[in-house]
Amino acid sequence: MVFVAAVAAQYAFFRTLLDQPLKSRDVALMRPALGRWLKYVLIWQALVLAAAAGYVAVLASDHEPGFAWVAPAIAAVFGTALPLQLAVMRIMRAGRGA
Repeated sequence: MVFVAAVAAQYAFFRTLLDQPLKSRDVALMRPALGRWLKYVLIWQALVLAAAAGYVAVLASDHEPGFAWVAPAIAAVFGTALPLQLAVMRIMRAGRGA
């Protein structure tokens, strides 16, 4: 569930802040939209990493045997990182066409 929520947040950032400017292929629209999107993504990444680190720090001393207890933190980090690959591909494709 954490993975899906993280992917959904990244997708929402992309769709609301960057999708239309990239489709326009107008550099004057793409450049400010890319900066705005990058700010949101960096802040989101910092929040997710802080939450994951906090989760691991709290549960590190008292958890069940095994490694499954860390799965939500890993899912959150990967859920925010993987959609960035798709966004970068779209940005590169739009940059070539501009």
